[in-house]
Parts: sequence; structure tokens; C-alpha cells
Amino acid sequence: MYRKILVPLDGSKQAECVLDIAGELARRANAQLDLVHVSTALEAQSLAHDNYLERLAQQMAERWRIQTTATIVDDERFEPKLDVASALFQFACDSRADLVVMARLGRGSLVRMWLSSVSERIIRWCPVPVLLWRYTGSAPEPETLAAVRRILVPLDGSRVAEEVLDHAIDMQRLLDAVLQLVRVVAPSGGTAEQARDYLDATAATLSSRGVRVQTQLIEAESVSQAILDHAARAPSAMIAMSTHGYTGIARMLLGSVAAGMLDNATVPVMLFRPIDLIG
Repeated sequence: MYRKILVPLDGSKQAECVLDIAGELARRANAQLDLVHVSTALEAQSLAHDNYLERLAQQMAERWRIQTTATIVDDERFEPKLDVASALFQFACDSRADLVVMARLGRGSLVRMWLSSVSERIIRWCPVPVLLWRYTGSAPEPETLAAVRRILVPLDGSRVAEEVLDHAIDMQRLLDAVLQLVRVVAPSGGTAEQARDYLDATAATLSSRGVRVQTQLIEAESVSQAILDHAARAPSAMIAMSTHGYTGIARMLLGSVAAGMLDNATVPVMLFRPIDLIG
């Protein structure tokens, strides 16, 4: 379960929109909330002067009755000099965070550059799950988190895809939701029966651990679109999945399916990159 939840901030309302979601998660898990900003030395002095992070941390501590810390990481802390995403990754490792919560902006947004580029690079390197909550023009109400009733976990039969299961179970138990294992197969592939057997066997293993679990087999040509459509029919859902890729592939080494989730999902998405794939 979560002991320390990290929220990267850049001073914008878009980045701050996840604060109440992170606060509610921290309250439920009895976890510490860490607010962190990476800046140049000049920015650090400016932020320190108006106590930006400290004020936010105090507000969060009072609102959610949780332990909250505020850290400004200046660009001289790390050698060699790192960019924002790299510094956040190293800070997450050093602080032993269990979960990173960030805002996610939809495709085509004029203000998405910082959040999208940083979140993608954090997902590439971060050794813990990254929960991305879509910014739609206003901060989501804390009740939005309580409304999540199903955690959708796309699986393809691989060990990599299964790496997210323990993290999905942590979230499922924290939210008192149901874990739904989802497998997408091609309609003409002749693998539906094998895929169903795999889902049933995986569900049985999880059920023996006391996990509330369901399965869903979908026949479709596009894995990403099938998962997105399935999630859209269940607005009370969250998607949790592993991401993977190889050097040189576009989208900062995000797997193609995960990249589709990042761009187009209308529900929260929790992505995890298995530690043996980080590099």
C-alpha cells in the first residue's frame, strides 16, 4: 500500500488540478503527500519568496488531515545538470515515493506541452506507478475518486503486462473497487478460447488472494480503441496497465497501446513501467 505519494507541480492551475485527488488518496492510505517543483535557481528564489509550495502544503494538510511536505528542487542539486523529468525521477527514487500523481491534458490542448512531455518521460523512467488524471478545464472533485468502481487491467498474456497487477490491486483495495482483467483478441485470429482460459486462470489466482475480480474478453482489430471504447462505456472506471518499448521507438519509449491511453482515454490512467525495462 502507499506510504508516500508525490505530486509534481509547475505553478499552473492545470498541474494543481490533481491535488484533491492526491489528497484523498493519501488520506485513505494514511500516506504522506509530497509536493515538488523543479526549477532554476531564480525560479526557486521566486517560489520561496511567495511560499507557493509551503502554502499549498499547509492547505492540503489542513483540508485532508495528512502529513504534507513541500520541496523545491533547484537545477544545481543534481550533477550532471538534469532536465525537469530526470530530476523528478531522481527525486522520486531518493524520496522512496510509492505513487506519482499528475495531471494529463487532452490531445490538441494549447497548454499541454509541459505536462505531456514531462509525464511521458517520467513514465519512461519512474520505478513506481504514475496516475494520470485528465484536466478538462477545472479540477476534479474528490468525489470523482470515490466514483471509481472498476480498475480495468489490459492483459496480453505476457509477463510484462502482468507486472502492473500488484499495483492495480493496491488501488482496487484502496478504492474498494473491482479489478477487471481485459483481453483483446482479433475476431479472426482463432485465439479467443485460449485467451478466455488465460483470463479465467489469472482471475482464479487473484481471487484466491481475496481480490474482487472480473474478466472481459473483447474481439476487435484495434487493441487501444477496444480498451478506450470499453472504458468509455464505464465512466466509473480507471485503466491500469504496464507500458513498454524499445530504444528509438517514438513516444519516449511508451508502448503503442499505452500511448493511445495517454492521448485519448476519458478516464484516469495508471501506467507502470516494469523496473527491468527502465534504462
